[in-house]
Amino acid sequence: MRYLLTMLVVWMMSTTSIAATRIEVDRLSDNLALGQYVDTVRLERDDSGLTDYVRNADFVAGEYEALNFGYTQQRVWLKFELSNASDHDIERILNIRYPLIDRLYLYNDSTTTPLYTLGRFYANEFDQALHIPASYFVMPLVIKAHSTETYYLSVDSDNSIALPIYLTTTPALERQAFQYAVNIVFYFGLVVTNILFAFFMTLLLRDREQLYYSLFMVSYHFLFFAVLEGMPHTLFGIDSLFISRDIIPYILSISMTIFTVFAASYLKLRKYAPKAYKMAKALTGIMLLSLVLCFILPSYYAIKLTTLTSILVGVFYASVVSNFILRGRPGVRSFLLAWGTGVAGAIVYGMKVWNLVPVNFITSYGWHIGTLIEAAVFSSMMAYRAARDRKERLEFLHQLNKKERDLRHTQERLLATESAAKADLELQVKQRTRDLSNILSQLETENRSLAELSINDGLTKVRNRRYFNDIYPQMWSDAIADQTPISVILLDIDHFKKVNDDYGHISGDQCLVKVANIMRQSVNHPIDVVCRYGGEEFVIILPDTTQQQAYVIAENMRKNIANTIISNNERAFRVTSSFGVGGLIPTEEIAPEDLIAQCDAALYTSKRSGRNRVTVADDIATSGKAEAADFTKL
Repeated sequence: MRYLLTMLVVWMMSTTSIAATRIEVDRLSDNLALGQYVDTVRLERDDSGLTDYVRNADFVAGEYEALNFGYTQQRVWLKFELSNASDHDIERILNIRYPLIDRLYLYNDSTTTPLYTLGRFYANEFDQALHIPASYFVMPLVIKAHSTETYYLSVDSDNSIALPIYLTTTPALERQAFQYAVNIVFYFGLVVTNILFAFFMTLLLRDREQLYYSLFMVSYHFLFFAVLEGMPHTLFGIDSLFISRDIIPYILSISMTIFTVFAASYLKLRKYAPKAYKMAKALTGIMLLSLVLCFILPSYYAIKLTTLTSILVGVFYASVVSNFILRGRPGVRSFLLAWGTGVAGAIVYGMKVWNLVPVNFITSYGWHIGTLIEAAVFSSMMAYRAARDRKERLEFLHQLNKKERDLRHTQERLLATESAAKADLELQVKQRTRDLSNILSQLETENRSLAELSINDGLTKVRNRRYFNDIYPQMWSDAIADQTPISVILLDIDHFKKVNDDYGHISGDQCLVKVANIMRQSVNHPIDVVCRYGGEEFVIILPDTTQQQAYVIAENMRKNIANTIISNNERAFRVTSSFGVGGLIPTEEIAPEDLIAQCDAALYTSKRSGRNRVTVADDIATSGKAEAADFTKL
């Protein structure tokens, strides 16, 4: 009996010591998931490397094809054996398809020096990271004929540790890399398409909510996932540890802050839910505080804090939208669908990084899929709202025209009645006619006022960008037909942001009005057009004006602006401006946008050359040739 017990203990110890299943590489297919073929153990982080302490640690067998350890401040060790019973050496590639690992060391049991040292870690005082992989780690191994090798893999990271580890051949790895590239290109292609659409709608509608949504798309759907997938190093070779790892909580905090503001505006919380609006403001403060703490906390705690605050944002808006649906508010179900799919994908991904679910395609790419659906639904929502607003404006104009037609018909009927009515009714008919004429006059005056408002800038009283977009092609066509020159002046107020920062936005508005007045007074012909191009930038169209004449006008403007004192209740100040001037006799082969592009380049040259100056488009061409000549001498 004692002998049997002794044999049983020996058998159990021998089974434990074998640990990892031996992998016969000469019998493998092209691609093998190693999760169930390796033994794992978690130990404290140190710099000792592979020691007997590690070799004798209590390794346990892996349970899933793709291993996942969540957030841990311990070091994960993996142990596996590769056997080659064939008569020739076999090469296999060990690869881990997860880029967010800080330090990775691969050892052979026969040596204490690592075969591979990969990952993201501080290499020197300049915050550079060494051996950042493209989007996954690749380690070629050669297993000698008739040999068995034991390998130890050491992994630690301040991010979550997921280890989808595979043993593949080169062709299989190339196929996997190609498929990964297709998936990533597909994802970012759709994301960029939605971003471009959002910015187009922002420029078209000049809507603040559209701007919030566009910035959210850029920061969350593009920048966040680009860093998450290791794109900074893959595409641009950036080796900064901050860019490749530590920036993630910053981007996430900024994204959730922007989304908090966007959602509060889109759902009109200030109007329909004042208490929720106050909570949204407090939530925005929490996200900003989280962003500040990212500068203080280590990366391990910063990413955890940001994850928790992001979950708080998701829970808050889920409760707000659910309450709106119960109250019957229209238009919020689509918001819940969009936000809900994004949150659901993030929850699945979060459960993966917290080691609550196994690693597979759904848990690895659920967040990507959710954000794509979110972006598509949000873009559709914004497009639908824009179409609805346009329809309401058209309906309003239609009703206005209908009222005018009805009034005119009423007038005609009254005039017919006047001719057939008795003399004692003539006075009443005339009185009614006068009343109707007054109403029509008021309507015509209002229509003219509306027309003026649609083409004039409300602050500076010069024409606006919409008017410029309509009149400039017409004036270009007229110049082609008449074979007369046309010139364009682009003007930008220097350091205008500093004016707003130092003197306030009211003084900034006064500055814009002053500059606009100087421009109106400086043009020579009634047909010259002065427009506000956007922000602090203006454009002037000078038909029947040569480039040299336009230069003289621009120089006078520059001097007048520089000599003008702008004062508010407390302080007075001056501003300067930079100009880009271009002019030509247009032909059918030249597009109107080409002249604008030349003037824009000239304006850029003025800024780059010190500001407060006028640059002519011809000067740019000369400067460009000189620079090209200098380049050939290098």
